[in-house]
Parts: sequence; structure tokens; C-alpha cells
Amino acid sequence: MSFSGKHPVSSLDERSAKVLKAVVESYMKSAEPVGASAITRRYGFNLCPATIRNVMAELEDEGFLYQPRAASGRAPSDKGYRYYAVEMVTPQPLPPEEMADIHKAAHGSQWREAAELLGSLSRTLAQLSRQASLIGVTSWGAAPVRQIRFVSLNSTLVMAVIVAQGGEIQNQLLTTEESYTQDDLDRLSNYFNARFSGLTLERIREKIKAEIAGEKHRVDVLLGRALLMARLMEEKSALGDSNAFFVDGASNLIGGAPGLDFAGMKTLLKTFEEKGRLITLLNECLKGEGLNLVIGSELELEGFGGCSLVTHVFRSGEGTLGCVGILGPKTMDYGRVMSLVTYAAGQVSVRLNG
Repeated sequence: MSFSGKHPVSSLDERSAKVLKAVVESYMKSAEPVGASAITRRYGFNLCPATIRNVMAELEDEGFLYQPRAASGRAPSDKGYRYYAVEMVTPQPLPPEEMADIHKAAHGSQWREAAELLGSLSRTLAQLSRQASLIGVTSWGAAPVRQIRFVSLNSTLVMAVIVAQGGEIQNQLLTTEESYTQDDLDRLSNYFNARFSGLTLERIREKIKAEIAGEKHRVDVLLGRALLMARLMEEKSALGDSNAFFVDGASNLIGGAPGLDFAGMKTLLKTFEEKGRLITLLNECLKGEGLNLVIGSELELEGFGGCSLVTHVFRSGEGTLGCVGILGPKTMDYGRVMSLVTYAAGQVSVRLNG
């Protein structure tokens, strides 16, 4: 299991890697700068303090460590944390009871709407990790559709009830310029279900366009209406809709990120409330494959310099659908967090793909 992303990590020789690992793990426990003497006492490297001090100085020159204040020890930089997480961490097996909790959150029969099951999973991850969880969906339209039902609310307002392959339901309110009777909508429902079951909304729209292009001389009224409905549903499915982004456990970060003062806490909580910048961040993570790691300044979010975000994409049969993430302090247990997001993403993929 490894991270992907656009932040390559320089290689280190064995001695330097051992010293870096010792500094990172010591700092994670104490949140205090680590000196050479402490490394000598705690780890059996068969190296004298002077040698370790020289190695730490070299790591500082290369950007893996920094010295917070004069005459103090060193602390890991964002680059140091990245090397540690990517090169040195082994994912930890999850306890059976935690796997059961995640499975229940993703597969619970009480969750009929996709938004409900993802919200349930987000809450469960926040509870298990004691950090903040984020789940984003690039498009509900990326999931294969089993059935669609159109219901008239008034002459120009239609509810589209979309049932995914996994049985989850998404309700969309569609405003149309043309007036529809319920008989019109029943014909549209039958047309969609007879011809396009098992396809994504994007593929449905493409197939209808191809059929219209093949008509040449005359476009059937039903085809034209079907294309309009397909376009409206696909637009409604875009990320940015509040039903496509879930965040829980923001309060878990208060006091958990070293160096986060009161002003930083206010900024952090405000960002969680606004969500927009977090959605942009998750969209960037979706460009990677599998696990992705964003650390400290790489987050480019005010107030989040002491945090790391670990995400894992989940997919439908048609490509990337979204990602599951855990946001916590840079001193987080990366092995455990990697396992949590990987297992959760796998369970979402299974559920949404039916």
C-alpha cells in the first residue's frame, strides 16, 4: 500500500533514514524538539551523539528537519513527515469490530439515499479516528443507474427519483420550461428504464444524443424530452451540491494540532463551515490513484499548517466517483489512518456498484 501524488520524496541512505524516523516518532510522542542525546538514549543505533548530531544537521540542510528555536533540538518539516509516511509507515490491520462498524455504516439497509449512507460513513470515521472525516463525490452521475422515475410536482417542476445499482436513492428537483403531465413523465420513465438501465447518467445522455443524430430528418418528441431530462439530472449531480460533500468531527482537531492557537482554531472551524475550500482540496486529491497524502503547507488552507490529510478514492464501473479522507494533526498515526480510509473507500465502492 503506497501513496500517490505530485510531491516526490528524495531518497535517504539507511543511517539518515533511521535518524529521521527516530526524530519523527519522538516528536510525535512529545511535541517537543528532539536532540541528539535523546535519540542516543532511546534508540540503539550504535552511534555517538556527535555522529547523530551531524546526521540531523545534514537532514536539516536537505529540508527534512528544522530547528524551531536557537540551541534547541530538531523537529520534522513537512518534507520529513512526507518521507516518514510514504517510506516508513506500514498500514495497521483494523480490529474486527472497527471493520464491522465501517461495513455497517456503508451497507446498512436503513440508508436508502446515497447521501444518507455517505453521511453515516463520515460520522463513523470521525468517531473511530477521533479526527475529522471528509467524503466527497465528484458526481452522483458517475454511478450506474438501475431505475429512474419521474414524478410531476406541478406543470414545470419534476422530481427525478434515481435508483443506483446498489439500491441507493437520489431525489432531484428539476425545473423545466415545457409543461409535463404525469402521463408524459410515465412515458419518459418507461423509456429510460427499458433502454438505459445499468448505464451512468453521462452515458445515458451520450446515447440519446447519438440516437437524435441518427434521426437526421426528424427528432422524436420523446427523444428530445429524454435528452433534456438527462442533461438536467447530470447537471444536478455535480460536486458542490451540499448532498455531495460530507464532513464530521471538526471539533476533534481542537487542541490536537501542535501550535494551533485560539485564532487558528477559529480559522479552522470557519473553513469547515464554509466547505468550499475543502471541496477544492478533495477535488485535487481525486486526481491521484488510491491513497493520497497532503501535509501542512501543501494543504494551502489558512489555519491548517499543523494538519495532514490522507484520502483514498473510490470508483464506479465508469471511473472515479469520489474519495474518503481523514484530516488530523501531522502527528497522526499514519498507518492506522491509511487503513481506515482504504477500507472505507473499498466498502463505498462495493455498495455504490451494487
